[in-house]
Amino acid sequence: MMVVLETPYVKISYLFQVNCLSVSWLMRPTDAVFIEAHVAIVEFLSKNFPVKLYCTDLTLVGALTKDQETWLATECYNKTYNILNDDFYVAVVFSENHFKAVVSNYMVPSSETADDYVHFNYFTDQEEALHWLENIKKGQDSALFPFAT
Repeated sequence: MMVVLETPYVKISYLFQVNCLSVSWLMRPTDAVFIEAHVAIVEFLSKNFPVKLYCTDLTLVGALTKDQETWLATECYNKTYNILNDDFYVAVVFSENHFKAVVSNYMVPSSETADDYVHFNYFTDQEEALHWLENIKKGQDSALFPFAT
């Protein structure tokens, strides 16, 4: 594991064996802190190597604000896609109560806000989220070597 950014608000780590960036929110961020953290992620991608797997832990802070979600969708995800030029996967970890609220209030996203290159899955357990990402990594690795068993 390599720490990319650590503040009182967030810890961003690169997990080598999964080729994943782990983003753990420790305190509810202001918009400026939120943007600063994601700018650090984009800088890491542009200076290091492509990372297509992300695990965002929101269990301690709850839901993002509408402005933060909008900024992710319109700015950060576009920049990430432009660097990777490929699809990427985001596992989001919620608290049990937040997960239940999300499920019971689910609305199909409009086609204007949903980007085809970002694939989400939602969890209440970080180990399950990382397991999902590891399986995606294994699938990507096997696609590179289709005849390997």
